[in-house]
Amino acid sequence: MKKKEGRVLWLVYIDATVPRSLGRILPKRLAVPKPSMDEVAKALERLGIKYEVHGDKKYPALWYDERGRGYFVVYADDVRDVARRVAEEISRSRSRG
Repeated sequence: MKKKEGRVLWLVYIDATVPRSLGRILPKRLAVPKPSMDEVAKALERLGIKYEVHGDKKYPALWYDERGRGYFVVYADDVRDVARRVAEEISRSRSRG
């Protein structure tokens, strides 16, 4: 049986400052402005989702911009659902403190 591989979650997928044409997958109302690697990692931990961090890679469409730096390999079936849940968790944590 083939080992199940993870799905890639780039930071730009949930970044409200990135247009959809350059990679954002969430609607702007659900996305968060400029999420950090730490915020996403903490959100994934709070959600109980297993992940691997790759902070040294850049999103191909934004190779020239720091907003495109970093991605996570998440072990879940639907990356859009994970992106939505992570963005919601980051929004909640930002509003708390």
